[in-house]
Amino acid sequence: MKRPKPTYTRTKFCMRWRGRRWYDPNEWKLVWSAASAAGVTLAIRAAVFLLAGGQPAPLAARTPPPVGIMGTAHDLSASGMNHVTGSSEVCIFCHTPHRAPEGIRQNIPEWNHVTTSVTFVMYTSPGIKGAIDTQPVGPSLACLSCHDGTVAMGALHELPEGGGQDDYASAQGGVNRASGLMVGPNLVGRDLSNVHPISIAYRDDLNKTLRPPGELVGVKLYPSNVRGAKVQCSSCHDPHNFGTDGSTAPFLRVTKHGSSLCLACHKV
Repeated sequence: MKRPKPTYTRTKFCMRWRGRRWYDPNEWKLVWSAASAAGVTLAIRAAVFLLAGGQPAPLAARTPPPVGIMGTAHDLSASGMNHVTGSSEVCIFCHTPHRAPEGIRQNIPEWNHVTTSVTFVMYTSPGIKGAIDTQPVGPSLACLSCHDGTVAMGALHELPEGGGQDDYASAQGGVNRASGLMVGPNLVGRDLSNVHPISIAYRDDLNKTLRPPGELVGVKLYPSNVRGAKVQCSSCHDPHNFGTDGSTAPFLRVTKHGSSLCLACHKV
């Protein structure tokens, strides 16, 4: 008896053991293997690469490392997510071993960035227990020197090797290419009345909903975890570590899952 002529009008198949698929006996047989799947994957990647002009993924599309500043949004070098200049230096956009006149004012070693001089609207509430400074101090003032949107990213005392701190034409994401000022969702601005209070004394003796400083885990008070020390931006944020996606990113010291970040200081 003659074998019926193969037909391709319908694709009937049934699943068999070891993950192989056989079509209807009257049709062609297709067998998937690990090698064939890998080949198809490589072909798709090659096609995408060619369609993109043969260029690697842009910096902004790369996933930052969970630990360290390299490759994160705080890496303003040419290799960073939102690179501001063509400089290969990373640390200099915040720190310098020489000519750091504002380091003492910030309470940050070798602070290199020009400090903002605007007047902020501070947080206020009738039920607040700890004293709030009239203006941000310490690490919070350092953070706001970019995040208030009044000082350019590359406004430094010690310039990176080769200069270029005033050329923002190739800046990516969150940076105004004309001025170098921060824009977008990370811009805090000057009104701090609607954000968590900063430059405020931690007084668990006055506010019984706060945990004792010695019990704090993950978060930081400044200069140390003791009663009366200050809550600053970097109490909750670690500017040197991007964190893990879906947990501590971006730049959080403790995950927000289950309100763990809030509960690090506040009792339920």
